[in-house]
Amino acid sequence: MRELFTMWQNTRMIVMTAISAAAYVAVMLPFKGFVIIPGLTEVRPGAAIPVVLSFLFGPATAWGAGFGNVIADALGGMLSPGSLFGFIGNFFYGYLPYALWRAFMGHKNPVLSGGKGWLVFGIILVTSCLVIGSIIGWGVDLIRLAPFGALGPIIAVNNLIASAAISTILLALLYERVGMWGLLYFQILEQGGVDEEPGPFGRKAARVGGILCIAGAFIAFSAGLIISCEALGVGYGVTAFASGTKGTMAVAGGMAPGLLLILLGAILL
Repeated sequence: MRELFTMWQNTRMIVMTAISAAAYVAVMLPFKGFVIIPGLTEVRPGAAIPVVLSFLFGPATAWGAGFGNVIADALGGMLSPGSLFGFIGNFFYGYLPYALWRAFMGHKNPVLSGGKGWLVFGIILVTSCLVIGSIIGWGVDLIRLAPFGALGPIIAVNNLIASAAISTILLALLYERVGMWGLLYFQILEQGGVDEEPGPFGRKAARVGGILCIAGAFIAFSAGLIISCEALGVGYGVTAFASGTKGTMAVAGGMAPGLLLILLGAILL
């Protein structure tokens, strides 16, 4: 995780952050009118962009996705207190794909990595989508904008469909080309004198961090669904939003252990 901060010493990584944010805004903004839950979420084919750029630009995409989401909210008239959790959720959404891949597969081309690589890639997509759904859904539930059952499942499913359908195609088109230009994140960081190895404690610790992130994602998301949708009976998606329920501390407390596992795992990555 240290490269999230050391990257700011590298001019090219700062440029990649701006490119990531601009690309995310450019793809998301036209769809701001296709609202699913007013003021909170909309149809998001642009959800594939952070996944693709994460493999290309690494830590720059984490910041770019976070800032890009806030900018898109502001320009699309959806800026609210929930945008803070939107920043955090999108930050992790841009951080986890490359960090998890690096922990388990090194710097292999994700498109040409064989059966094991495709399995890891699929797990990373699901984990990243569950994490962003958990963080944003937990946040809006915590501040009583909407129950987790309204937003968490919509974000996770929406992002998973977009990323699964689009990211593999874009990576197949871009990864080798960007690598030939010497613009993959690890190439830039190594050229800048940064030892681009996974995690502050080495590869083994990074793999433990990856397992914690994956487990935390499923634990947090499952807890949110069980407490919000089943125990409290608010329903799922738009139905939950229409119920008028605004969130409870039960959801916030129940999801906290899973979210803490995600945070711990991300630090080890």
